Amino acid sequence: MAGIPFLTTDLTYRCFVSFPLNTGDLDCETCTITRSGLIGLVIGGLYPVFLAIPVNGGLAARYQSALLPHKGNILSYWIRTSKPVFRKMLFPIVLQTTFSAYLGSEQYKLLIKALQLSEPGQEIY
Repeated sequence: MAGIPFLTTDLTYRCFVSFPLNTGDLDCETCTITRSGLIGLVIGGLYPVFLAIPVNGGLAARYQSALLPHKGNILSYWIRTSKPVFRKMLFPIVLQTTFSAYLGSEQYKLLIKALQLSEPGQEIY
């Protein structure tokens, strides 16, 4: 379970940021930063938290380490139980989003710089 969010984030970033930048489909720095930040927020920050909720619920049910809710209010129970975790994860999620947006900006700048270089063998007069 620890590797799935990392692999998903890497694959999503490559598909939605790196590949469009390299093929020329994404040519706006603001769009690149926004897309990178959203991937960092949703896939890198929120997805692991939401992935952990059913795993923790399954472990609590298996080992009977927590009182489980009745069938009618399962969703509200897990939301109420998970609120402290979301509060503690706020800083890492914001950090992930900021770092991802920064990486998107740097990748865009490197691509622009690489496109401005002359071809090997050509001389600039």
